[in-house]
Amino acid sequence: MTKITQSLAVCLAAAAFAVPAQADTVEFMNWTYTEDSGRDLIQSLMDGYAEASGNEVEPIGYAWSDINKNAFLRARTNTLPDIMQVQARFLPTIANIEQVQDLNEVFGQETLEAMIPASFLAMGQVDGRQVALPWIAGTIGMVANQRVLDAAGVTEIPDTVEEFREALVQVRDNVPNSVPYTMATKNNASILLDYLIWSWTFGADVIDAEGNADVNSPEGVAALEFMVGLMNDRLAAPEIDRPDARRLFGQEASAFYFDAPSAKNFAADFSGQGEDYAVNIIPMETPTLEEDGTPAAIQWGHVLVMFNEDNASPDSAASGFLMNLLSDEVLVDFALVKGALPPTVSGLDSEEVKSDGYMTAWAEAAVAPRANPIAPLSNGGAISDIIGEEVQAALLGQKTPQEAADDLQARLEEALAEE
Repeated sequence: MTKITQSLAVCLAAAAFAVPAQADTVEFMNWTYTEDSGRDLIQSLMDGYAEASGNEVEPIGYAWSDINKNAFLRARTNTLPDIMQVQARFLPTIANIEQVQDLNEVFGQETLEAMIPASFLAMGQVDGRQVALPWIAGTIGMVANQRVLDAAGVTEIPDTVEEFREALVQVRDNVPNSVPYTMATKNNASILLDYLIWSWTFGADVIDAEGNADVNSPEGVAALEFMVGLMNDRLAAPEIDRPDARRLFGQEASAFYFDAPSAKNFAADFSGQGEDYAVNIIPMETPTLEEDGTPAAIQWGHVLVMFNEDNASPDSAASGFLMNLLSDEVLVDFALVKGALPPTVSGLDSEEVKSDGYMTAWAEAAVAPRANPIAPLSNGGAISDIIGEEVQAALLGQKTPQEAADDLQARLEEALAEE
């Protein structure tokens, strides 16, 4: 054990089990508790902390789609929880809540930097403040269902966009009632992710390094044309959201889709075979235009924020619960069960992570993930809607790809000028 790991273990143990100075009940607001596959898991985490510390944890569950809205409603009524689960890409929005605590001030910057690698620690940073700590980490990348590929006669995972399309045709022609690639075609937040990845694949930035829109360039139009072509040739389908993609994938009616590492868990659930089905889920690099291209992926993870000045002490019950969630004894198993990486130095170095073939394959496929450029924007929700509306207009044939790209460019320029 290294000196850093030793000091981290001491910090975690001290913080997790210290006698609370200001509270003995921790309110934990999260969406995982509302999911059938997550409720018992979260309950066990809460029970474990309660037994070890003598404190209680009260779950506050909201569906993933409603949790951010309810955070702002609770801020207005002064009923914010102590700890909240946040999708990393939405953190800049949640960081606007006045009661969010800077965790560097709570635990100390040096302690956190010794505990969590800089790349993962950055997931919780907004405007120079450490407003969250990473809980589970990974990327949004592509997965393939080996059972579907076998049924379709696809013998190799496609490397290029051309090979990908050929594989989709084989699935369409050989797997009855299938949606070969369950591309997100409804729900603007879901459409955005598929669109970003394909835009990057074709060489468009969407929003470049200077903050300018780049969607009606030849590369941007080519990306839209590719997506529209998939719809026209029945290689993708209308009215598909991420939950639909997960269900169809697990039920062997789809061969490919984009998701976080937790795709394995959804496939296990929807297959009806549980963990035994996981061997069929293949993390893969997003196909590229050229064989030696860089595969596109989006940085992904869940983070934990702390609210309320009363909790801003390392010996508060909320601080103890937060650090307990990030201790090796709790975090490593939780992350792997959720199909993700534990984003701490010691967690990543654990034998459990090193011996997990699925997560090793996922990490190898995530060559150069990029941050979601929309999420940090103050009007990111509105911009996500603009992108989703124009992409959907093209997918449904209401506009040509060029028309949709031109309209999207104009609308984005106007929205970014208001940023």
